[in-house]
Amino acid sequence: MSKQFKSLILYPTIFIVVLLGALTANNSYLAFLIFILILFEQIYSWNKSLNSNQSYDFRIFFAEQYLNIVYLLIIFPLYLISTFLWDQINFWILFGYGLNFIIFRLVADVGTEQLTKINYSKSKDINSSLDLWKSNKKRLSSILLIASDEALKDQIKDKLDYSSFLNTEDAASLINQAENLKGKDLDKMLRLIEKSM
Repeated sequence: MSKQFKSLILYPTIFIVVLLGALTANNSYLAFLIFILILFEQIYSWNKSLNSNQSYDFRIFFAEQYLNIVYLLIIFPLYLISTFLWDQINFWILFGYGLNFIIFRLVADVGTEQLTKINYSKSKDINSSLDLWKSNKKRLSSILLIASDEALKDQIKDKLDYSSFLNTEDAASLINQAENLKGKDLDKMLRLIEKSM
């Protein structure tokens, strides 16, 4: 059992079970016993699946963990229903636990198993270009201070905060060229930058 699993699932679940037991177990000890057995079976199988499926794609891994959490969270209200209404429903609550098991364990396991058989295309890593964007924006803003075409300056300022073009090396190259220009040549280069934005 991994440290993360103990910290995120096992210990909080034990705390909730002890709390619920202290508050409601005297209503029906049998309902509490069924609740504990079903809960520990879920935790055991969840931990077992985590230890055996380390090579999953992260998308499948998170889907499987989400379904396990939903399954666990549904067990708590089912127990509360059974403990307060035990005299009326008795062992009929087992149908609720069974339905939860069928939907969130059996069907979900088949679904995630089918997802593992799909051939995914390899995703490319996302490279953060925030520093490049900030640098390009700052440099372009300082160039705009010396530009003479006011209408062009306004058009660029309107796009400055939202342009994805400033995330590119092409933008950095054009801004480098613009830094060395003045007058009409600068305005011409700024028009080229504005069209690309």
